[in-house]
Amino acid sequence: MDKKPINYGKKNGEINRQPEKKMILKKKFFLIIFLYLTTCFFQIQLHATQVVAFYNCENFYDTTNQIVVNDEEFLPNSAKGYSASKYAQKTGQLSKVLFGLGQLGTKDGLALLGVAEIENQYVLEKVIQSNALRKYQYKYIHFNSKDPRGIDVALIYQPRFFSPYQYKSYSLKDANHFQDYATRDILLVKGQLQAQWVYVLVNHWPSRRGGSNLAKKNRIWAATTCKRIMDSINKVDPKAYWIVMGDFNDNPNNKSLRTLDLDNPFLPLFRQGQGSLAFRDSWNLFDQILLSHNWKMPNSKLTHYKSIIYKTPDMVENQGKYAGYPKRTWNGDQFRGGYSDHFPVALIFKPNLTGNPLK
Repeated sequence: MDKKPINYGKKNGEINRQPEKKMILKKKFFLIIFLYLTTCFFQIQLHATQVVAFYNCENFYDTTNQIVVNDEEFLPNSAKGYSASKYAQKTGQLSKVLFGLGQLGTKDGLALLGVAEIENQYVLEKVIQSNALRKYQYKYIHFNSKDPRGIDVALIYQPRFFSPYQYKSYSLKDANHFQDYATRDILLVKGQLQAQWVYVLVNHWPSRRGGSNLAKKNRIWAATTCKRIMDSINKVDPKAYWIVMGDFNDNPNNKSLRTLDLDNPFLPLFRQGQGSLAFRDSWNLFDQILLSHNWKMPNSKLTHYKSIIYKTPDMVENQGKYAGYPKRTWNGDQFRGGYSDHFPVALIFKPNLTGNPLK
């Protein structure tokens, strides 16, 4: 008995194109999904906030003796007994703060973080490679300064938000004013913060130790040097967008800060009695981030809309005569196991979609 041939995809002598049509529909479906997800991604990026912060890390040393600097105070055989476990605890505390700062805004991590009182690149590597921060793939820009204790400034950045283009370190020791006294450098970085070209200056000005008139003059000189750097760039780029951050060892209303002729988003907080560090039961706001006037222009691609002195309950001392102060790492040679004697400060930026920056 003859079997009739089975017709696989043919009808009336024509090829059945049903499978091909199904394939085309599938491709269209996946293309629509791809375009939708891409649109969502760019909408998220368009509305993503950028966190720019500064943190004085309070003597963030490693445990290795660096011959060229005076770091003997922070070695295992010192009076502090600065061991590998204390170093690890200090790293963990700082990484916890940096993670928390990165959760401000749209919780995408930090775009920029200026840091002070770090010994070298090794401590920077230690903190950005910690479990809490590794996923952000932070990078940094750092130069060794001529500070005799070996503490420097640096800029940590997240590459998906900030692309550095040029950077340079300015040593105050090279200036005639500091012939017999070395202090921290001023770090200049030019780059793109999202689509906005910016210039960033990271500072750690001379301390108030001793309260002498000379110490005040040293900070005025540091401010003058900082202003000179800006003026030299403003001559060739008059529309430069500046972010000037640091531990200035002066408050927003002091002469040194007024010398810079910048907008200070932290001045209102200072007038409210808020501060980033305490001394003799009085709050100071030495840690600040200042902006050039151009940030208020309608064509600015980013706009600042929030200023924060960042602190969580565990970052605050909760007992003893220093209750309410920042919970520091050291009290003399006693290891307190805290974070820093300073609170970090942050500005949150968001895209200027309207052309009318928020006040």
